[in-house]
Amino acid sequence: MTRQGRNAARGSAGDGAAVGWIEAAAFVIAVSMLNVLYAYAVAKGANVIVFVLYALIGASVAMLATSGLGSDALAVVTTRQSWIYGAASVGLEAVYFLLVGLISPAEASLTARLSVPASLFIGWWLFKARILPRQMAGGAIVIAAVVPVLAWVPSERRTTAVVLGVLCALAVAIKTFASEFHPWNRRAESLREKVRVTGLVVLATTTLTLIATGVAMLMVAAGVDSLIALAPPAHAFAHGPTIVLALVFGTAILTAMTFLQFSSVVKIGTANFLAMSAFAPLTAYALQTLAASAGLIMVPAFDVAMLGPIALGIFGVLLIVRSGNGRH
Repeated sequence: MTRQGRNAARGSAGDGAAVGWIEAAAFVIAVSMLNVLYAYAVAKGANVIVFVLYALIGASVAMLATSGLGSDALAVVTTRQSWIYGAASVGLEAVYFLLVGLISPAEASLTARLSVPASLFIGWWLFKARILPRQMAGGAIVIAAVVPVLAWVPSERRTTAVVLGVLCALAVAIKTFASEFHPWNRRAESLREKVRVTGLVVLATTTLTLIATGVAMLMVAAGVDSLIALAPPAHAFAHGPTIVLALVFGTAILTAMTFLQFSSVVKIGTANFLAMSAFAPLTAYALQTLAASAGLIMVPAFDVAMLGPIALGIFGVLLIVRSGNGRH
């Protein structure tokens, strides 16, 4: 290759990396917008089960509309890892929705960073992965950042918030490992193929969840009151704000997040993408402040004290990522 050709190649790679960083930043903004959207949906009285089902089904259909089903769709959705990933995806969105109903979007975003030390622990426990001292220190820092946030929650809601925070962290970690070990996802080399696999898995799982929800509703109607928590009222499916917020905004944001994540990782690598994602709580804090000032959601007034745990959490995640662990 000539010097001119090498320079052109370097320039092209540099441009691709720049686009990748922009996509990673856009992902952080999108996930922060989703946090605020959940808070707004809670304020509008959306049912968590209905909202999550609508948003995930809409997003998966949108993904498949751009990628196609493929000839091996049945094989993809019947793989064990597909159901683990799909169940974790549905569970994550449901738990996160409930968490945002208890604490602010920024606090929920920071609490979700517990998934990083959770992934370290699961990797060590199940896969015998080695944890470096700096990674252990980073995990401890993340936990230390989240503790005061949960301590600020009123005592009558604190236990619930802690449980939801832990469940959220576990759901993210399980989803991450299921994606990493999914045979079709590992085999997928193009952005379109990764989106197709994700769309198939999420659509299959949410469809089954929708059917299970319908069965629970019928059983509650027949007098089985023990399932009432899993059976939303029928009118919740026709709730106008839920339909608009989930099928329009939720679908658009979740679909965009999927494309941005896969595309960015290809260009700048997993570690750099995760480093950028560490700033999500800070972005969520900025967006929730704007949403609150516009009267869309109710959150505590701007408090500089919140920036301390956010900064500490960002530092902890960056310490883990820069220590060479690109799993999370």
